[in-house]
Amino acid sequence: MRPQSATPSPASVGLVGKIAALEDPRSPRGRRHSMASVLLCALCAMVAGARHLRAIGQWADAAPQHTLARLGCRISCAALGVRTAPSPATIRRVLLALGPETLAALVRPDVLEVVAVDGKTLRGSATSTDPAVHLFAALTPDRRLVAQVRVPAGTSEIDALETLLAGVGLAGVVLTADALHTQTGTAAYLVEELHADYVLPVKRNQKTLFAQVKALPWAQAPTLATTRDHGHGRAETRTVKAIGLAGRTDFPHAAQAVRLRRHVRDLRTGKVSWTLAYAVTSLEVEQADAARIGALVRGHWGIEAWHHVKDVSLGEDGCKVRCGHAPDNLAVLRALALGFLGRLGQDTVPDAIRWVSYEAFIRPLDVIGLR
Repeated sequence: MRPQSATPSPASVGLVGKIAALEDPRSPRGRRHSMASVLLCALCAMVAGARHLRAIGQWADAAPQHTLARLGCRISCAALGVRTAPSPATIRRVLLALGPETLAALVRPDVLEVVAVDGKTLRGSATSTDPAVHLFAALTPDRRLVAQVRVPAGTSEIDALETLLAGVGLAGVVLTADALHTQTGTAAYLVEELHADYVLPVKRNQKTLFAQVKALPWAQAPTLATTRDHGHGRAETRTVKAIGLAGRTDFPHAAQAVRLRRHVRDLRTGKVSWTLAYAVTSLEVEQADAARIGALVRGHWGIEAWHHVKDVSLGEDGCKVRCGHAPDNLAVLRALALGFLGRLGQDTVPDAIRWVSYEAFIRPLDVIGLR
């Protein structure tokens, strides 16, 4: 009987079908393993805790016949019905050849309300002659991948934003980003071209805007939302204020400015610290009150923390693969694996990986929805 926490969701079952329908970029000549079986092997191995290509190949090589049958691996002996797993070299070739935008678009949610964009440098991919691969991704607040592109060397995430969001329907969607993207051109593009809204932090990289927002009469503005949290040995209180920006700034389509004040008290030492953060948004008061805008800003902080989880739990920074599209495709598979692991109801991702590893050739397939 399948464990309750491993019951696949309808979305995961649909994903398996989408992977099976992908066009194979390899030449038909000499092709022995279907691309779907190769990708599903890689994904299941990652869900089971594999951190790099060698570990993925070892998982596939050790998989028993009943697992290979569920993965759709090829039958190498028709008389006995014996199946053969794809070799590490075959897995590597597929990940090198498959266009990364194809796999990223495959896992995009059908309905979008909020999208966060953030970049990640794959530090292990650097060599003595080439810089590390830098990936730029768009994600939902629950860490589902919307799109991903590689930022070419010598350019920035600002240059790659239009490429990242091309083909993604963002009408009516709220986009959050870090302070690098608090640019007049970006704000105008999001609202005028994509018909989206934005929530962008205001820091000193935009000196004029920062001075305008900081100088607003925050002392007279009422506190519109307060939240309190306890965890990690500290108590945190957050207060949010909002002020309308009509006629107060020339930043494109800015409707409100928000100030988030964080008071943090160390429960062990009693030491108290506080920080201030500012943001601007194109959302009118009728569309989003201060509490919602504050939640959107905090949600983006959570997306940035997600990169740390990928490094610690799936060894992303330790992976030295940099050839072809392999770094991009492995990053997409890691994002998928973390999504499945996060839905298992375990306290942490390492707990979820350990739970899966106790039946490493059954539970990963159950989790992603393979029958």
